Amino acid sequence: MALDTRKTALHILMHAAQKKTTLDRALDACRPQLAGLTQQDKNLCHAIVFGVLRHRNYLDFIIQAFSNTKISRMDLSVLYILRMAVFQMQFLDRVPDFAAINTGVDLAKAQGGKKIAGFVNAVLRNAARGIDSLVWPDLHKHLVDHVSVVYSIPLWLAQRWYNRYGPDTTLDLCQALNRIPPVTLRTNTLKTSRTELGRQLAAAGHKFDFTRFSPDGVLLTGAGIHVENLTGFSSGLFQIQDEAAQLVSRLVNPKIGERILDACAGLGGKSLHLAQLMENTGQITAVDTERNKLAQLTSEAQRLGITCVTTQVMDLLRADISDFPKFFDRVLVDAPCTGLGVLRRNPDARWERSVQDIQRMAARQKRLLNSAANLVKPGGTLVYAVCSCEKEENEAVIAAFLKKRKDYVLDPMGHFCGYACERFFTTFPDTNGMDGFFAARLTRVSQEAVSC
Repeated sequence: MALDTRKTALHILMHAAQKKTTLDRALDACRPQLAGLTQQDKNLCHAIVFGVLRHRNYLDFIIQAFSNTKISRMDLSVLYILRMAVFQMQFLDRVPDFAAINTGVDLAKAQGGKKIAGFVNAVLRNAARGIDSLVWPDLHKHLVDHVSVVYSIPLWLAQRWYNRYGPDTTLDLCQALNRIPPVTLRTNTLKTSRTELGRQLAAAGHKFDFTRFSPDGVLLTGAGIHVENLTGFSSGLFQIQDEAAQLVSRLVNPKIGERILDACAGLGGKSLHLAQLMENTGQITAVDTERNKLAQLTSEAQRLGITCVTTQVMDLLRADISDFPKFFDRVLVDAPCTGLGVLRRNPDARWERSVQDIQRMAARQKRLLNSAANLVKPGGTLVYAVCSCEKEENEAVIAAFLKKRKDYVLDPMGHFCGYACERFFTTFPDTNGMDGFFAARLTRVSQEAVSC
């Protein structure tokens, strides 16, 4: 099955590249191929796919050092075969170099014949012999080049972070983004407690820790964790959600019986957490432009036993209060963003983003926030959140909003769940061990307060 595993990994990587789609969608599209693999082979396939995307610059540096053909001129399938083989040689201790080389050559032969296979064989054998003598960009003299190659951060982004954070923080951040994150669960408190969930996981032989700040979170460590197979999944005892995202839901601070709008709901992790916090009592409207995401949200709600969430396909930019029965007590805008705060979980995203994307997203985020603000009742709460640490997408969006909207004021958060906030809620992978998030909480003041 070794070659079938590598064929499937290559198919997934090629599908994502050629269709210009996300890794998640490529994995969904390749489910038939994955279904034919054993669990052990599925684990290896996933390790190769995620590893190749996470370490792409690092792998390309090695490949280019031992190839007379420039990477830019290589056939894409050949390049991915080389990346896969070099990744296994460098990062997978259980795969001997000869096995990585042989399966790479066999893949190349199947893709392009003996000539291509000979090229792949030569590059990989040269790499195996000479990799220890490679000279890498110097950490102290050329830090930006170093982190771009060694930690596979696009050069424009490494330079941007260096200019903003300085050398030490940039290095820490890039290292953190290349570590495989734990699987984080959010306890479904409608059905169980975190302590009881932990007891069941321990009884099933899983190693775990409780999250530091979220009172609902459980961190699972270890390789090859498949959430659907965990004890308690089918009975809805938990949902996957990073600790930072769990804290964003708590920032909304919903109360039992309130009317809540999740204005950019997506798959609905925060909608369903809000329902838990409201003890499944009240009304939560989850809005998104993608019908299939809302269908998955509905399915998850059924698994978790949540009944107070309804979905509505809608573009928030075209919505106004006439589309709803009345104003909402609280509105969450978990806005579409570059996702540069969650690169450790979505390694493919780093290769798809540009500085222009930051600017484009920020412009859309400002419009979304302004539209959502019109749906909040006087005295109500508006929370804006993104999984990005870029200023244009967070502080600058809030500054522009407050300059325009005099009917809103920033609500200082202080401490909550033991987490220290000042004006905003911010998390970073290198300092908090969470995904990179930003959130701001605002209050819509009454018309009388505005006139004063």
